[in-house]
Amino acid sequence: MHEPDHNSWQVDTTCQQLRYSQYLIYGQSQGDNLLGFTIDVSAYICDEEVCFFVSEQRLDNPDCMLVLHCRFAEEVSGQFMADYLQQKWLKYIRYLEFEKHHIEWVDDELHFYYVTRSGPILGVTGKIVAR
Repeated sequence: MHEPDHNSWQVDTTCQQLRYSQYLIYGQSQGDNLLGFTIDVSAYICDEEVCFFVSEQRLDNPDCMLVLHCRFAEEVSGQFMADYLQQKWLKYIRYLEFEKHHIEWVDDELHFYYVTRSGPILGVTGKIVAR
């Protein structure tokens, strides 16, 4: 799948400033656990009318391990995207033990930065990039 272009220097700066890896005190998800998290995000965020899943990217950055790109329908406003992602994140996707997130706009994209953890081996940092 084609991965949307994004401004990587701003992304890296924000990830470094947030330092979300500090919240993964028991370890980070790997392999199938990251795949499961991606599947959950896709299942709860994507539908046939509002949001379409585009791609995933795994990084070696502990502050931003998993980048998920999605595209919203053209008639959807930026505020709707932000509210929609936050609602789905808080209600369905985040792990119950801990979550923290931050939303910002970079050019014409919404960047939803997140960290969440559950138990000793499940912990994910990353962002959802929405257009």
